[in-house]
Amino acid sequence: MEPEILYGIGALLLLIALVWGVSRGRLKSRTAESISEESTREIYQEPERFDETRRDQLKRAAESAEASAEKREDTSGT
Repeated sequence: MEPEILYGIGALLLLIALVWGVSRGRLKSRTAESISEESTREIYQEPERFDETRRDQLKRAAESAEASAEKREDTSGT
């Protein structure tokens, strides 16, 4: 194969990866983002009090908020 074709294919793959990465970043709902920020704040303010149970609770809440945001986006058609 010609090197120019390989450069074109590589550039196309890079473009696809960038578009996918940007779109995944935008899918995060405001609720999931605020829950994530709350957990980060708790970890740094009181690390000895922030145990695995609390971390798991906040993670499940963020995942649930993200799933509901994706579901709403799928049903709205945009």
